[in-house]
Amino acid sequence: MKRPFMFFDLGQTLVNEWDFINYFDKEFLEILNAFGARIDSRNYRAVRDSVIRNRQIGHESVRKLVTEVCKLISQPGYGKIITKRLEPQIEEGRRKFLRLFDDAEETLNVLSRQLDLGIIANQTKDIVRLLEDSNISRFFKVKVISSEVGIAKPDPRIFHLAMDLAAVNCPKDCIMVGDRLDTDIRPANALGMKTIRTTNSLFKLQEPMSGLERPTYTIASLSEIPYVLKRIIKTAE
Repeated sequence: MKRPFMFFDLGQTLVNEWDFINYFDKEFLEILNAFGARIDSRNYRAVRDSVIRNRQIGHESVRKLVTEVCKLISQPGYGKIITKRLEPQIEEGRRKFLRLFDDAEETLNVLSRQLDLGIIANQTKDIVRLLEDSNISRFFKVKVISSEVGIAKPDPRIFHLAMDLAAVNCPKDCIMVGDRLDTDIRPANALGMKTIRTTNSLFKLQEPMSGLERPTYTIASLSEIPYVLKRIIKTAE
């Protein structure tokens, strides 16, 4: 392997969304019950987890999660109304609660001495502000955000675009780090990249559906990546 290029997903990979998720769940549950759902938090989470586990939201955002949960819990036709009602809370929650994982900056600092780094993420444009405010943009030579380029994972074109911008010709010289099997691991594996799955995420509920969805390595925290990188480089020698 030549000098590797490591690409990162953002949401629930570098960006800690747990406080946002807790806030969102509380607000969503209150609105569901206001519209007559009569469901407690335990049963709500069971429905939410089922939607995620069964991949009913595809590559889309939390708004799609609202739509799919509403199909299972609320009266027909309420999905759009509830999504619109939740919009201010979603925007406020992203603004107030999204932050980096505690070990993100130090891990990126260590990795940046050994390889080049980039981002391939399905995110809205507000995530760019978080990257700048948290001062981690400096680590990335390439930042490919779906809302800016008009292509979203798992479309292979977004991976090819990132590789072109990174001036990397061979996917085998790339490593993809992400939390989702369907949008991070499978498409990266299909291209021939090495893959690292992070499990500090709501999407740890996903189970591999094929060999292409089995990551090369699985980690519980970002701080493990430098050790995994040593194994990847040693294997490639």
